[in-house]
Amino acid sequence: MISGRIVLLATLASGLFGLAAAQSAEPPRMPGPAPVPRRAHAAEENTRCEGCHADIAAEWRASLHKKAHDDPAYQRALAIEPLPFCRGCHAPEADPMRDPPPELGSLGVACTSCHGDLAHVLAAPRETPRSALHPVARDAAFASASACAHCHEFSFPDPDRRFAPLFMQSTASEHRASPFAGQSCAECHMPLVGEGASKHRSHRFPASRDPALLRASARITASRGGTGAVVVRIEPLALGHAFPTGDLFRRLAIRAEAVGPEQSVLSENVRYLSRRFGRGKGRDGRSIKVLTGDDRVMPGAPTVVTLSLGEKAEGAPILWQVAYERVEHPIEEDSDQAVVEGEVVLAEGTLVPP
Repeated sequence: MISGRIVLLATLASGLFGLAAAQSAEPPRMPGPAPVPRRAHAAEENTRCEGCHADIAAEWRASLHKKAHDDPAYQRALAIEPLPFCRGCHAPEADPMRDPPPELGSLGVACTSCHGDLAHVLAAPRETPRSALHPVARDAAFASASACAHCHEFSFPDPDRRFAPLFMQSTASEHRASPFAGQSCAECHMPLVGEGASKHRSHRFPASRDPALLRASARITASRGGTGAVVVRIEPLALGHAFPTGDLFRRLAIRAEAVGPEQSVLSENVRYLSRRFGRGKGRDGRSIKVLTGDDRVMPGAPTVVTLSLGEKAEGAPILWQVAYERVEHPIEEDSDQAVVEGEVVLAEGTLVPP
């Protein structure tokens, strides 16, 4: 959710005191990655935003948007592929062609990134008018998925992909195809907080590193099957996109192991649910990355995974677990060799022998 800059007026003498909305000849530009026209002094402008909106600023400072550029996992990935394509979303207040200066990199995705279209402060419509010390452009599109789509859906940057487009992230398309297409991204990722006049949508942006949100996304159960098998059922609940969605560093890991005396492992199995890629040819004959499989959990229908543990598991307890994992770098095939940067255990348990 990224766009231009907002201009906060430093004094009340501008004649804009009490102005609730500003009209323009063209609809406001929705947030999107750099490069877009920018105004100077983003850090100073953002500080002025924080000065008047302290509660929202505190939420933002604890968010992944704020940490978009400084996040250690992102920095490790950027060191492998230092592309302007990456900086445009993760450090949108700076020139993506070079490393951002510290004061702009530390902003990550800032107030100025999402709420500005160079002339006004972008905002969603309100039922009750509210005075402001600066021009406000209220637009229904800003309250819809359109406000998020430009930074959460895009193709691979490979120039050879001109004949065979392939989404690197496809969250917006997944949302449009889901049972929750009529709801905005904010319904889940910007829940209402506060009371009375201070009620607002949270700018903490809970997402893939929020254990409570992840666990509320699906109902996960497991049962024993035939010949030492474990049947894991993942039923999507509040899911408006694939699970996991977003970048190529995320997957669901489904594990099971049969245990014997003194917790010895008799047999084990694991399966990863993710998008998988390989090499193929474009229409012009060039070698390009192609999608070879996608078995992620999709909204609207349960996913059932069966893990076979063999005859050794027949009379033994079986431990099972489903975890949401983030790996250090995309891999071509499912692999236990991937370095796991972080995980959230979504569900686990023990299945006793029948």
